[in-house]
Amino acid sequence: MEQIGAALQQTLEPDAAIRKRGEEALRSLQSNPGYIIQILQLVVNEQQQIAPQIRIAAAVALKNFVKRNWGPAPEVEMGQEDEEQFRSMLLEAMFNTKSNVQEILSNALYLIAQRDFPEKWPDLVPYLSKFLNGADLNHLVASLASMEQIFRKFRFESKSAELWKELKKCLLSTQEPLTLLLRNMMEVGQRKDQLGADEIAQWLRVLLLIAKVYHSLCSQEIPEYFEDHLKDWMPHFLHLVQIDAPTQTSNSGEPTTLDELKHEICEIFTLYSQRYEEEISEFVPDIILAVWNLLKSTGPDTRYDTMVCAALEFLSMVSQRQYYEGHFTGEGVLKTLAENVCVQNLLLRQQDMELFEDEPLDYMKRDIEGTDVGTRRRGAIDLARGLCRRFEAQMLPCLGEIVQNLLGSGDWIKIDIVYSLITAIAVKTETAKSGVTATNPLVDINDFFITQVATHLNADVNQTPILKADALKFAVTFRKQLAPEHLMTAIKSADALLSSNTPILHKYAAYAIEKILLADSNKIFSAQNLPVSSILQNLVTAFDKDAKAQNSPYLIKAILRIIVILDDDTIRHADAIAVKLAQLVESATKNPADSVHTHFLFETICVLITKTRTIGASLDAQLLPLIEVIFREDLEDLIPYALQITGVLVSSCIARNSSIDQFSPFLPFLLSERLWARSANVPAALSVLEVILSVNAQRVVSENSGLILSHLARLLGSKTLDQYGFQLAATILPSIEHFEGSAMTFVLNTMFRRVQSSKTPKFMKLFIVFLCRFTIARSAQDLVQSCENIQTGMFGMLIEKVVCIDLPGLKQTTTGPEKRIIAIGMGNLLADVTQQLVGQYGILSYEVAMLLEAASASDRAVLSPEEEQASMYNAEGEFVNPFCRLSYAPKQPPVAANIANHKAYFAQAVLVRGPGNCPETLRSVPPEIVTYLQSIQQ
Repeated sequence: MEQIGAALQQTLEPDAAIRKRGEEALRSLQSNPGYIIQILQLVVNEQQQIAPQIRIAAAVALKNFVKRNWGPAPEVEMGQEDEEQFRSMLLEAMFNTKSNVQEILSNALYLIAQRDFPEKWPDLVPYLSKFLNGADLNHLVASLASMEQIFRKFRFESKSAELWKELKKCLLSTQEPLTLLLRNMMEVGQRKDQLGADEIAQWLRVLLLIAKVYHSLCSQEIPEYFEDHLKDWMPHFLHLVQIDAPTQTSNSGEPTTLDELKHEICEIFTLYSQRYEEEISEFVPDIILAVWNLLKSTGPDTRYDTMVCAALEFLSMVSQRQYYEGHFTGEGVLKTLAENVCVQNLLLRQQDMELFEDEPLDYMKRDIEGTDVGTRRRGAIDLARGLCRRFEAQMLPCLGEIVQNLLGSGDWIKIDIVYSLITAIAVKTETAKSGVTATNPLVDINDFFITQVATHLNADVNQTPILKADALKFAVTFRKQLAPEHLMTAIKSADALLSSNTPILHKYAAYAIEKILLADSNKIFSAQNLPVSSILQNLVTAFDKDAKAQNSPYLIKAILRIIVILDDDTIRHADAIAVKLAQLVESATKNPADSVHTHFLFETICVLITKTRTIGASLDAQLLPLIEVIFREDLEDLIPYALQITGVLVSSCIARNSSIDQFSPFLPFLLSERLWARSANVPAALSVLEVILSVNAQRVVSENSGLILSHLARLLGSKTLDQYGFQLAATILPSIEHFEGSAMTFVLNTMFRRVQSSKTPKFMKLFIVFLCRFTIARSAQDLVQSCENIQTGMFGMLIEKVVCIDLPGLKQTTTGPEKRIIAIGMGNLLADVTQQLVGQYGILSYEVAMLLEAASASDRAVLSPEEEQASMYNAEGEFVNPFCRLSYAPKQPPVAANIANHKAYFAQAVLVRGPGNCPETLRSVPPEIVTYLQSIQQ
């Protein structure tokens, strides 16, 4: 524990070198038995000799350990008993700590629950529920906060029997005590005027957590218990949405706990009115009135924005339901909503304009990225759109008159409202991935572009910047509906706007260029009809004009899209880009940049290396020194990218028939234990090793055989990383003879041990695929001999006791490429070592034929660039790319690329080549399989 304490102390030092030593020491200690228990003991130790900052540092280290090792690729695998002990101790520790430490432990608990609850941790929620009696406020808040995190997934995960089973378990433990807790809290509220400010804050905090937990539990289906007890919930929510708490004050425009509570209640009203309208019908008139009064009584301050947005969303939703139509058809109601609610909440406030000028990235995220921060404008647009869909005949003339009046004013701030209203009226359907997919035929998008958008885009680049941002956003929103000539106008105007004196317009211009080109599936735009040289130069200059440019991905994404369309003639103008990209990488090595910017920076480098290769150019001189810095300084977040770029550079050298000797100094780092100990580095390290071994296997293997086999054994022994172990094994197959000693025996024995001691369905699938790949990379005879070298009769036992037993279970778990490898590999076995398979010839033929006809598992479709980019974000809009995979990095060629039709190859092996060696084998193949194979033989 002393070593851990000393390392934690180092991580707090101001000197970066000392901090780095502390972090490395913790990394080396984490594989020691009992490490995480000792860390936890430091966290809960409140003795005087343990400084508070050390306890907090220990809590952070614990959370980081959990984040790394309870994720998709753990660095340290813990035994089941150790995990159970740690979970139990963590749960107890969370309730025995306070404030910051408790919050950190709660986050760690949530990370564990994401993987282990409920299968490995069935008593978690029942344990948390014990504290809902409210006897101890600290325990109550900790319990509710943990539940809120754990249950949130019920809001967005797709329905399934498994999810509903998990939800029911949670409900059985929580529904009744949560209802009783709300009643108790409302009783406390009856005397809230007698409570102090801190007590009011605690009371509201508990109510907010209750509302969030309730919301999550009701998101899939209305639970029977809550349906029966609606009168124990809805009247209380109606009361809470109307209360005031003068002691609740806002800091820097952030919502107070009361604002957050009202926001959450409005979302619950929306959920119930949309999904459970019959059950909630008796409360709806009161809810509509309460929400309407909330909107009328709420001021323009930004602290209320998320609450107002939720209230507007509720009105938008109920306006579209026939069930509630009568509430909106009264005389003057729709006009009042249009003028007093929609237009008023679309009007830019002073704080919005300040945000545009002072915090442009925050403004853009709210305006174009759809981040659910709850802007009034988004809520007002959704309401106007909802009203148009349900009451089109009444709303279109009303909004049309408003639009004409606003345009006629000539006031830019009113014209800004027009953009939002036209978008609200015109959009029928849209998706986050594809943008607008259907528009209102009564709105002429192209005419509005000609009369308004183009005018604003072509005006002085330094005038009315917000209208120019609106115009660019409009072009992006309707990029699939606008005529090509209008999109061309938008791109050329965006190029001009990159020289504006307003930095935020550079980001909007880049955003427009990137989105329009990304959606260009028909290849309308090319290096021949776009001013690519000017755009690239202006994008580079835009980086130089803004010191914070690396804090967002807009500019680099635009550069990527332009480079993608460059041809051999225009790629010659990319020298300045290469220099700039190198500068950006150098900057990223010194100061952390936005993670999405960093990802697309390296994607851009990938494309540029590949493009310049076609004209015989090289970026090695600019990039290799920077890659060396990343490796030398152990920049953890950049290493997977640097490895992949190294692989691309090596591939480029090979394609140019150049020597790869300059990469030899990187080999010790590439094969180091330290690099491979971090799971996030493994796929990238493998990709580089595959490329290098393809041309320089003898030298690399002869000098590093022990290290490579050590990595292989560790990977194959890991249940979460064994797929990379098989990938490494397949990579070294062609050069196995260059390894010291009996390397093939070592590889196969390592696999056999897993088969005997701790096999999983995933491992067995990968193992059988590897055996098939062996016959392709080497030969079927070599596989037989390698098995027999271990033990006489081993090959026969392998086929009979392993392959024939596990092959039937692969039908639904193998992907298309895996089925192809199995077809070719099994074809090789049946055709080339027929004599050794006489007893299993029929069953192998049958099972492989059935596997080929079964649907493939999780085949990844060929994605468009737009779809590829969208796939990098999760359901909550967060950028998720745990292994930093670059989609533009070169892919390994398919196995046995010379075989065009794997099914015909297998059929030929079973029907012709095998019987040619041993005629009686064909009699063991079922007649229906013979008929099937004959049908696919040609």
